[in-house]
Amino acid sequence: MNYHTKDLLTMLISLFVLGSCTNPSGIGLDVDPEDELTGVLTDTLTLHATTLLDDSARSASFAQTTFGWFDDPVIGQTVADLALAIGRPTTVPRIRPDAEIDSVILVLPYGTEYFGDTLRPNFSLQVRQLDEAYTDGEYATKQWPVKDEIIGAKTVARFAYKLTDSVSIRKHIDDKDSVVKVIPQLRVALSADFFKDLFSETVDSASLSTEAGFNNHVKGLYLSVNGSEMTGIGGLVTFRGVSSLTGIELTYRQPNGKDGDDADIDTIRTFLPTTVQDNSGSTYRRLTSSISRTYAEDVQAQLDSPEGNHEVLYLQAPAGLRTRLRIPYIDALKDRNIAVNKAELVLYVDDAPGDELGIHAPRLTLYREDIAGQRQPVPDGDSRTSGNSFAGDGRSLWYRYGNWRAFGGNIDEGKNRYVFHLTSYVQDLIQGKINSSEFFIAPAAASDETVPYFPVLNTGSRAIISNVAGTDLRIKLNIYYTQSEN
Repeated sequence: MNYHTKDLLTMLISLFVLGSCTNPSGIGLDVDPEDELTGVLTDTLTLHATTLLDDSARSASFAQTTFGWFDDPVIGQTVADLALAIGRPTTVPRIRPDAEIDSVILVLPYGTEYFGDTLRPNFSLQVRQLDEAYTDGEYATKQWPVKDEIIGAKTVARFAYKLTDSVSIRKHIDDKDSVVKVIPQLRVALSADFFKDLFSETVDSASLSTEAGFNNHVKGLYLSVNGSEMTGIGGLVTFRGVSSLTGIELTYRQPNGKDGDDADIDTIRTFLPTTVQDNSGSTYRRLTSSISRTYAEDVQAQLDSPEGNHEVLYLQAPAGLRTRLRIPYIDALKDRNIAVNKAELVLYVDDAPGDELGIHAPRLTLYREDIAGQRQPVPDGDSRTSGNSFAGDGRSLWYRYGNWRAFGGNIDEGKNRYVFHLTSYVQDLIQGKINSSEFFIAPAAASDETVPYFPVLNTGSRAIISNVAGTDLRIKLNIYYTQSEN
């Protein structure tokens, strides 16, 4: 096998968005003069990029799901409400008219993600009853019917989601009240009168005796932010479904129904679980994000022209916007006996005018679609498993190094960019093992240990990517390869 004069030919191919290309030589390849290549080089490779709506997703697929109100100054407004189940306890409470309810508390443990205003956040929360029975497995695009009455309200200066934000609460342990520290959680007091009516002893026992009957009676709860009282840009946090913790703590006192010396007041403590676990250990979180959006004019213009090429690209979670990248002229590198030594995609963040937020997603993900339009991981970022065993491509950087950072996608705050390592993916494209040269980028949760290739609900982050032709901030695909003559 014969090689050119230099054993390793290094070519930096800058692939970027071009509205049209009337002068291919004007595109150019950034080649080091010391590595000047002999023979003919192709300089017509182009990267087409546009913003697309992402698909919807189910909260049931994630350990944490997004909630909040976020008025992004560049992309637009996202409202992420939360529908949740009221679970049937082992003993259903039957509250008498002469009972006194001490407290009804909705408990929602925080997840690990927050994206938004950290300087002056202020959220006015409201709780209502669903107007239909909560059902599992709904997509986040579902808009739930809700009753008008507000049965709980709370204003929080910020979402105390960090691990250091432990909460001190009073719990009844071993027949006495004790102050204990618990994991970060949102606690909202609910209407005593509402629950007194909901579980009144006058309610037909038959309607509460089965899971289906109980669910039809209580329906569920709906947590939202009162947008009319928001003064800043807000933010998006995540909540978790945790068995024996996510749900409603109900404490009430009522006469025991006995006379004379046997008469007494019983204190009854009941937990109505939102999240439950079955005998096999499977967890059913039973809380669902309900998301609605309004996009800014520039974003909507891209969504209306999905085949165009654009200089600014928008990525948004949860399950909001993704960017599609195309390499239409990858065939120019085929049939040239090329062995790719290294390929990396470089994406620079855009400092959009009026972006008072000034922060971008801490992590992006990258994946492809096959010719049938089904989402697939790229070889370098394949994190698929079967049980406890790896079931993906053996060339996966995630598999070889044990973390997603080896594949890339974390923000380099010093250089304001993201980098993905795509050596095996580009090699497969050149060799025709992968037939579609389209791939996609979208936000991902930094806490997610895998490389997601489906729409996510476990983060609310966003990124704005620059792709201005003729500048150093255009999207680049850097390819380093060796080429044999035969």
